[in-house]
Amino acid sequence: MPGPASCKIVDMRLLGIVVALLLWQDPAVKETRDLPYFEGEGADPKKHKLDLFMPESDTPVPVVMWIHGGAWAGGDRRLYGMLGRRFAERGLGFAAISYRLSPGVQHPEHVKDCARAFAWLHANVAKHGGDPKRLFVCGQSAGGHLSALLTLDRKYLEELKVPADAVKGAIPMSGVYEIPAVREDARGPLQVIVRAFGSDADACKDASPLTHVKSCKVPMLVVTETNDSMRLRPTMQNFKAAFEREKIPGVTFIDADDRDHISIVTRMMRPEDDPVRDSVIEFVKKRCKDLDEREH
Repeated sequence: MPGPASCKIVDMRLLGIVVALLLWQDPAVKETRDLPYFEGEGADPKKHKLDLFMPESDTPVPVVMWIHGGAWAGGDRRLYGMLGRRFAERGLGFAAISYRLSPGVQHPEHVKDCARAFAWLHANVAKHGGDPKRLFVCGQSAGGHLSALLTLDRKYLEELKVPADAVKGAIPMSGVYEIPAVREDARGPLQVIVRAFGSDADACKDASPLTHVKSCKVPMLVVTETNDSMRLRPTMQNFKAAFEREKIPGVTFIDADDRDHISIVTRMMRPEDDPVRDSVIEFVKKRCKDLDEREH
C-alpha cells in the first residue's frame, strides 16, 4: 500500500518529467483550464475544477474523465496535461479532474467529487464538442480505485440524477480494489488508509470496488503494472477472481509489462507509440463502435 513518502516521490517524479512538456501546446488541441464542476456550498476553489483537452472535430467526440492518483492525499489534475494532449491527438476528449484530498476530507467525499465532475461533464461537455452519450472514466492508483468505485457503486451518480447508463466504460489502472479496515492507531503506510477511509469496517467495505462487483453493467479494462513495487497485484487478482466467480462479461484484465507505479503513466505521456495508451484508446473506440452499431 503506498505511503505518504512514496506519494511525494511519485508526485515529484511526475512533476519533473512533465513540467517542461506542460509549457508546450499543440495548436490542434483545444485546452480549457480550470473549469469549475461544482460551485455550491462548500466548493473548493482549487480542487473542484477540471481541465479539458479536445481534438478538432466536426462531430461530437467521446470523452475520458481522468482521475489522478496520490493515495487520496496528493496529486492534481495539472500533472496530466501532456496525457490529455496524447488522447486528444487520437480523437478523444480528455477531462483531467481534481478532487478534495485527505486528511482534509475522508471517504466518501473523494468519490462524491468524482461523481460531481462526471455529472458536470454529462450536462456540459456538449458545449465543448464532447458527446455526453460517450463518457468514460479512467484513473491510476487512487484514481484507479475511484474510477472503479464510481462505476460499480452507482449510488454516487444516482444521487446527482445522472442516468444509470451514463458511464459507457471504465479503465481503472494500478488501483486498490479492496480497502482494509485497519486500527486507527496504525503506523507506517497503513496510516494512508486511516486518513482516507477511517477504521470502520463497514465504511471500508463500502469503499471497496470489490464489494460492488455484482453491480457491473458496463465493460471495463483493468490495467496493472508488472513491476509491482506498490504490491498492488494481490488486490487486482482478488478483483479479477470476483468477476470470474460472478461470470460478468466484458471485463478484461491486462498487464502493463515492465512498468512500475510511475512509468505506467509517464510512458503514456510520450509522443511515441505506447502499448498501454493504445490499449486504453482502442478500448474506448471499440466500445463506441459497438454502441453505434446497436443504435443503428
